[in-house]
Amino acid sequence: MTTIERVFQDGSWVLVVDPRGRRLLLRLKAGASVNTHRGLLEHDSVIGIESGATVATRSGSSLAVWAPSFEDIVLEMPRGAQIIYPKDIAAMLGALSLERGLRVLEAGFGSGAMTMGLLRQGAHVVTVEKREDFAHRGQKNVESYLPASLHGQLEIVVGNVMEVELSGCFDRIVLDLLDPWLVVAHLRPLLASDGRVVVYVTNINQVQETVRAMRANHLSIDAVKEILERNWVVNGDVVRPEQKMIGHTGFIISARASAPRPVHDNAETVVDNDEALVEPES
Repeated sequence: MTTIERVFQDGSWVLVVDPRGRRLLLRLKAGASVNTHRGLLEHDSVIGIESGATVATRSGSSLAVWAPSFEDIVLEMPRGAQIIYPKDIAAMLGALSLERGLRVLEAGFGSGAMTMGLLRQGAHVVTVEKREDFAHRGQKNVESYLPASLHGQLEIVVGNVMEVELSGCFDRIVLDLLDPWLVVAHLRPLLASDGRVVVYVTNINQVQETVRAMRANHLSIDAVKEILERNWVVNGDVVRPEQKMIGHTGFIISARASAPRPVHDNAETVVDNDEALVEPES
């Protein structure tokens, strides 16, 4: 078996980790240097070595250098809007069941974390962002952290998703908005007959409003979930959970397109086999 060596080049992204676990994500540039907690690190000392090696700072301290994972990039990259965390991105990508070439409409570009996840799966993404400064930040992140071969799969539209012109049909829709229930009826006709929708919101009141709107517009709820992440320490015979964990960050609502069916006047009382996911208000 031939092992493909990963060697850092001028322009490569690298994750630098000191002995205490402090992390720094940087792009290598010949002749440049950067201050770390362990002293000045020369970029030239990293260029030409393999991922996983150690390098010395000018003060003689050792630092580990790694090719960054997608999770590393999402957690360390610059952000304007709040990002969707990697644990939630993974669950959302799973619920979307993406295949290469599928067309995805995303409302809420933000800093581009979810968008990068979609592009890495081979999707063609039309992302709509209301704020121009967020759109600029997200575009810069995509262009900085993803291969140039994926840039052509992204179309950025600045404006309100209720007002911009969107053409064609979408296989998937992703909503990361403050009030997604207001746009469901508007976007539903754009969804393919076997399409899927995934929504990310942060509080349960948003969940209730969004589920009502989705059911009223012929979307069958698959799941409403939150992802909790707890790491463990394994050190010889000492095995214990870490004292801190990543708890609630948001709720993920996943749904599929269903055939049109009669709906009661009151959207809260729509009959659905998944009605128990969110109880109607008393």
